[in-house]
Amino acid sequence: MECAGSFCYLDGSIIPVSGGGEIPAGDVSFYEVIRTRKGIPIFFDDHMDRLRAGISTRFDLAEDIAEEVRQGLIALVASEHHDEINVRVTVTFTAREYSVHICYVPSFYPTEKMVSEGVPLVIYHAERLDPGVKMLNSRLRNTVNEELSRRNAYEAILVNREGFITEGSRSNVFFITEEGAVHTAPDSMVLSGITRRYVTGIIRQEGISLIYKAVKETGTGVYRSSFITGTSPMVLAVKSIENQRFDASDPLIERLRKAYVRLVEESISEYILRNKAD
Repeated sequence: MECAGSFCYLDGSIIPVSGGGEIPAGDVSFYEVIRTRKGIPIFFDDHMDRLRAGISTRFDLAEDIAEEVRQGLIALVASEHHDEINVRVTVTFTAREYSVHICYVPSFYPTEKMVSEGVPLVIYHAERLDPGVKMLNSRLRNTVNEELSRRNAYEAILVNREGFITEGSRSNVFFITEEGAVHTAPDSMVLSGITRRYVTGIIRQEGISLIYKAVKETGTGVYRSSFITGTSPMVLAVKSIENQRFDASDPLIERLRKAYVRLVEESISEYILRNKAD
């Protein structure tokens, strides 16, 4: 994913993207994609917790990576402002040394029509080697993007070697039964997205039945509706997966979407208040 803006942050400095603002080469890279609104990162602490957790699987990091990222975001926003856009934070290790790279990335948010009518998904047979850790996998990302473009689909749903739907290539996926229960793959099978975590919390608070059960690729036809969650789509109804159609007007999906949007607004307000205090 290329940088979208004119500037990026790299190890304490703001530099032009055109002047060599690429992600540094290294042994392994961990990353987070954060949605920002008027320069405010949404669910910043959650993203930093996941970034630290991913890094800790390989390295002991004494430095406060969250504070470095926060200062980098402040510097990037001061150099180039966008009303709403995603930023990618990448921490790249070479041996035990690391670099922090932050840049704006191309961001595609659902249109009103997509929200009301749902989006088409396709099946892609692949699985993450370590689904619990968010590490760069450019080969998978590039091949999935080519497939989405070729088939004019919004997202690709990953199916593992046992034939189970695990997650989207950049989202998590849920299915709703005729009785109104929500099914989603267990955390051990997916990269548990931050949006997914908040949405499952809403589901529990609302008293809706939540079942952690992976759905077979061949078994989607028994569900009345489906939706995906993620940084860009937030909560978005699915119109179809391949030739299987779903009820994109399911009121339960809209109920979850509105509840999640309220949490987003709370996150923005909390971040503003905390940074004013600082």
